[in-house]
Order: sequence, then structure tokens, then C-alpha cells
Amino acid sequence: MAKKRICVLATGGTIASRPTANGLMPALTGADILAMVPTLGERCDIDCVQLLQLDSTNLQPEHWQVMARAVAARREQYDAFVITHGTDTMAYSAAALYYMLENMDKPVVLTGSQLPAGVPGTDAEQNLLTAFAAALGGHAGVYLAFGGRIIYGNAARKLCTRQLTAFGSINRPLAGTYAGGRLNWLANVPAPTGTFQLHDQLDTRVGVLKIVPGLSPRLLEYMVDAGYRAIILEGYGLGGIPDQESPANFLPAFTYAQEHGCRLVCTTQCTYDGVDMDSYEMGVRAQQLGVEPGGDLTTEALLPQLMLELAE
Repeated sequence: MAKKRICVLATGGTIASRPTANGLMPALTGADILAMVPTLGERCDIDCVQLLQLDSTNLQPEHWQVMARAVAARREQYDAFVITHGTDTMAYSAAALYYMLENMDKPVVLTGSQLPAGVPGTDAEQNLLTAFAAALGGHAGVYLAFGGRIIYGNAARKLCTRQLTAFGSINRPLAGTYAGGRLNWLANVPAPTGTFQLHDQLDTRVGVLKIVPGLSPRLLEYMVDAGYRAIILEGYGLGGIPDQESPANFLPAFTYAQEHGCRLVCTTQCTYDGVDMDSYEMGVRAQQLGVEPGGDLTTEALLPQLMLELAE
């Protein structure tokens, strides 16, 4: 039986970093990293493409386009893809690819590490083994593999800055786990039902506004005036944003946004359970003025989703 062909797309990040006088910076190539885990080539044939060499803090939506187009261009040549990536914005990239690669019929697995590859105690090798196990596991779609967890691409969030189990799955069960060399799929992962389609046009005029006590509603109007076409509102609890009972009444700002053609989508600052804007009067009033509930999606998922919707 022929070995599966895996394409590794390297983008930099901590996993590729080395110390400098000014702190860690990406320096290792994807080939350098793979050479540190020679067992990866025992079960598959690997090609490596160096797409980017960036700290993921510097990644922007145009880099999501680079990654999505790279996968789409090579989709028929490979059985799966592994993308090495910095941890800080990996959840955003995973969500973007989840939506940009519609009906992806091959596994696409993002991974990275909290400590650089090759240093004592690094989690790079284990995360690569997890990612390759998921890539070879046969379930199509976009995933993030980290700390022994395999997470659906639109449900991942970085929860820890230092712990090696940095990512959690938000409002969606884990797709699988990897431990002791064993891959365990925890869900009946559905196969794509339609034809693959690349969505690579993004309208980046999407902003995020976190609601905090004392925040002036004028800030929302300033964002509208600055040209944002959609704004994600991170409200309290089930989607609470101050209304007419508060000195910081946002209702007129909602009207202003609607009159100027700016979409408003409300999510929650809470980690789990999402929003339910029908529960309280302030949520109902906000919806009457055009605010859309974001359901149980995270900010990381809503941001690229809105960029795609606005572009299309």
C-alpha cells in the first residue's frame, strides 16, 4: 500500500523560533523542524513548503488568503495538509480556513508549540505527532491539533499563555484526542457533502468592540465613521449591552450604525455557552435596532466569517 502524501505548509511562529538579543524570533524552516522528528516520515511521504516566516502576531487576513490558496492549489496532489503556525493567532487562522475552504475533502491540520522546537521540554514534537496522526486519520476538514486535543477549526481558542495545553474547544465537543501514540476520534465527523470551493475574497473592514463599564457609545459611532462595515460587539453574559436605563445608552448608537449600513453582531465575553439575546429586554431592544446574535460562535470564528460574507 502506497504511503499517503502530506504537504507541510510552514508559516513561522514559536515552533520555528530561536533566541535573539530582542527575544524569540522565527528562524527555523519547516524542513529544519521536520528533521527534528524523523519518525514523521515513517508512515507518509512529506513535502514541505515555506509559505511565511512570521511571528503569528504579525499575521493578517491577507496571510489567511496565502494559506487558503496554497491548500487549494495543491489539494489534488496530497492526501492531507499540516500547517505549522504561531499560537497567538492560530485560532483565527484555523477559523478562517474552516470557512474559506468550503467542503474541504482532505484533512487540514494546524499546529504549533508553546516552546520552540528543539529546546528542552518543548511540546513541538508531541504536537507535530498529534497533527500528523489527525492528518493521516482520514477525516476531512480543518482542525487545530494541540496538547493532545484535536479541535474543529471554528471552535478553537487560546486559553493559556504558558501551559502546554494552551487551546480549548469552545461550545463544540473535541473532534478527537491523541495520547500514547493512539488517535481517538471522539465524534462522528461528518464527511463533506458538496463540491469543494475556495472562498478567498475578504473584506477586512470588520472590527471588534468590547463593552466595559464606562465605555462611551460614541466609540461605536466613531468606528462606523471610520468605515467599518461590520462590528462584533463583545457584550456581557447572554449578550447584554447597556440600554436606556444606563447613562451609557448604546441604543442610539445602534440606530446610527444601522442608518450607515454597518452590521452589528453580538457575542459574549464569557468563554462558554454563547449568547441568547431573547432572554433580557436589553437584548430584545438591541435586536429590534438591527443587532444580530452571534449564537455560540467565538470572536475568532465570527471575524473571518463576517469578512467573507461582506466580500461575497
